Amino acid sequence: MKKKKSKKKIIIVTVILIILIFIITLFKPKKVEEPKIETEKIEKRSIGISIAATGTIQTDNTKNVVSTLTGSKIESVNVKEGDKISVGDIICKFDTSTIQDNLNSAKQTLNITKAQGTLGVQSAKRSLNEAIISKNDQANIGQNDINTALKAYQDAQNQLNSARNDLANKQNAKNSYSQNSNFSQIKSEYSRRENIYNQANNAYEAQVAIMANTQNEYNKYFGADGITQLDPSTGAVWTQPNQDGEFATSAHRVAKNTYISVKTKLSNLENSLNTAKSNFLNYKSTYDNIAQMEAGYQAVVAEVIAAEANVNTLQTTVDNLKNAYEKSIQAYNSAINTANSTIANMQDNISNSELSSKLNTQTQETQLKTFEDQLKEGVLTATVNGTVTSVMSKPGDIYSGTTIAVIEGCEEFIIEANIDEYDIADIEEGMKVLVKTDATREEELQGRIIYTAASATESVADMSTATTSMPGGTATYKVKIALDSQNDRLRLGMNAKLSIITDSRENVWAVPYEAIHEKENGNKYIEILKNEQTREKEELEIKTGLESSYYVEIISDKITDGIQVVLPEVKGDNSMETIIELMGADAGM
Repeated sequence: MKKKKSKKKIIIVTVILIILIFIITLFKPKKVEEPKIETEKIEKRSIGISIAATGTIQTDNTKNVVSTLTGSKIESVNVKEGDKISVGDIICKFDTSTIQDNLNSAKQTLNITKAQGTLGVQSAKRSLNEAIISKNDQANIGQNDINTALKAYQDAQNQLNSARNDLANKQNAKNSYSQNSNFSQIKSEYSRRENIYNQANNAYEAQVAIMANTQNEYNKYFGADGITQLDPSTGAVWTQPNQDGEFATSAHRVAKNTYISVKTKLSNLENSLNTAKSNFLNYKSTYDNIAQMEAGYQAVVAEVIAAEANVNTLQTTVDNLKNAYEKSIQAYNSAINTANSTIANMQDNISNSELSSKLNTQTQETQLKTFEDQLKEGVLTATVNGTVTSVMSKPGDIYSGTTIAVIEGCEEFIIEANIDEYDIADIEEGMKVLVKTDATREEELQGRIIYTAASATESVADMSTATTSMPGGTATYKVKIALDSQNDRLRLGMNAKLSIITDSRENVWAVPYEAIHEKENGNKYIEILKNEQTREKEELEIKTGLESSYYVEIISDKITDGIQVVLPEVKGDNSMETIIELMGADAGM
């Protein structure tokens, strides 16, 4: 449990009293008495923790009357020391003719500034509209270029695809020719057979010539019948065969044999010629057909070559048109990006023009407001009620910014107090404060904390102004207390006794601090009187809440009205009531 200094004082006083009671009891005659159990009824109370302090009655309404009209001439001063004045009463008047001139000039300047700002914004907006129109025009032109380039590219691509299909068809026809004909073989065979025929014909023709010569020679020796033998010198018929019996002469036999041999060879050559001619002529139809196919093949080859050239040409065209199409897109995007950048700049120009116009206007309006405020301050009035305690200016003075007059407000008082460093951390703005003064007798005034200093004042050694009875100097912090209600008996500089309520509980069960016990495990309990006749006691486990100087909040769902808590046993005539009475009122809340 947190021990407050006031509780420490209670314990110290209690110990001293117990020692005194013990000494007194030691020398008194001892009486045999039955042990008496001290109890107290557990009741619901309003308890709180407070910090005691002293303060001084002050006022926050002391007013040093000043003006912003530095350099202006004071025309009149309407108060003197000791005058009672109210809010709105005239203190003094200034010569404001120069301010009025400045105000008129500021109004003209403001009107010009607004007109210039409006023109600047309108010009920027026109530029923006022109940039948007230009962008739309560029977008349309660029899109048309893209569409034109795309159509040309697509048309060329279609032509290329068609040309590729045509090339594929011609290549298929070429391949078909190549697969369905053996023209080279047929041509070779045709040439072979033609050569055989020509050779056979040449051999036959040569043999025919030989046969003609042989026939002439034969005709010299034989008649037309081939049997009658003739005398080659006379041409006469031999009447008798020669000694060979068949031929008249050996020349006849040679001529006959030669004739037969040449004729046989001619017949063979004729047969060979006929065979070669037949083979040649029979194969020539095949060759002629293949030759026609060869002509078609060569035509197809030429068409394939032309188709390939067309495809290559169209591919180049497609590539060029594709490149042109992509460049048109790039040009479009570049134009749009440039236009967007221009539009963004125009929009920025509008914003800058508006901001510049607004800034210039605000500057002029601020200046105008300054002159208007100065003009209003040409008549300086009181802002608080009170008494004029000092007048420091006179008519004709050129005001230099110093205090013109001082007004002490006495209608609303505050209390200033110094709180030591031990307690200041527990004090917050808004806390309730109970106030007593000698002037207000027993009346207890109520107030609240309205200010706590962030830094300490100088250490004080004079304990008449400190909040603790500890000896020596200590750092203190200024606090201010506003009174919820004023009292006509209060005066500036009076001393006040303060009780700052740092925490409180309303309508809670509470017992004296000394009635609470703690077990080894840390659990807390109180002893309650179970039977008044038998003096039987019972432990009741509790939890503790808020602690005041004497009472402690206890929490348990077993507490009911009428329960008596057993107080610690006190020897002799030192009952708890007696001790509390000896300790005084500080043992209460």
